[in-house]
Amino acid sequence: MNLGSIAIRYSRALFEEARSKSVDKYIYDYLGALYDNMSTVPEAPRVFMNPRTKTEHKFKLLLTASGVKPNESTLKVLIDNLNAPSKDVTKSLKQSKKANEADTPEAIAIDLYQRFMWLVLKHERIYLMRFIIFVYKDLYRKHHNIYHVIFATATEIDKSLQQKVIDKIQTLTGWEVELETRIRPDLIGGFWVVIRDRLYDFSYRTRLQNIRKSLWNK
Repeated sequence: MNLGSIAIRYSRALFEEARSKSVDKYIYDYLGALYDNMSTVPEAPRVFMNPRTKTEHKFKLLLTASGVKPNESTLKVLIDNLNAPSKDVTKSLKQSKKANEADTPEAIAIDLYQRFMWLVLKHERIYLMRFIIFVYKDLYRKHHNIYHVIFATATEIDKSLQQKVIDKIQTLTGWEVELETRIRPDLIGGFWVVIRDRLYDFSYRTRLQNIRKSLWNK
């Protein structure tokens, strides 16, 4: 089985179990926080991949980087069983807490998320974490009709302009919009936007490049 197939299998198992418990949004947010921390803290990936770092320490760091306050009782059981015989990822996730009147959605989500991270570490799949996150986010967005839009400008834009961009795209598509902003000084001015993997470039940089090409061809 290739690495992409493994990551997809993990992501789908997590998404399906989270959706069955109506906590897929919580998991989406946890994975988003983890991805952001892995991207902005240079040391994070090295710590997670370092064979000298104790698995228990990695486990706690993953939860902290995800913004998750662990369920201590579940955490202890999982840590104590890190060396127990491996089980299928789907079957293991289905052992997570079942909803009852005393449980909050957040508690159910945390329990499921802890078990999933335990499986990732136990099966030594931490190196696939970024891909797992990417696939889960894609599954979540498609299921909930969400457009993930990347909007890049040369300088930072205020919240009111961000909201105008969101409102315009939502009007055109009828889908909910999740806007990711990026600052790209090399654009000089203007902006580019990526919608469903399609780039629309309205930057000054590209305009200048086009002017140079037209002048050169004359």
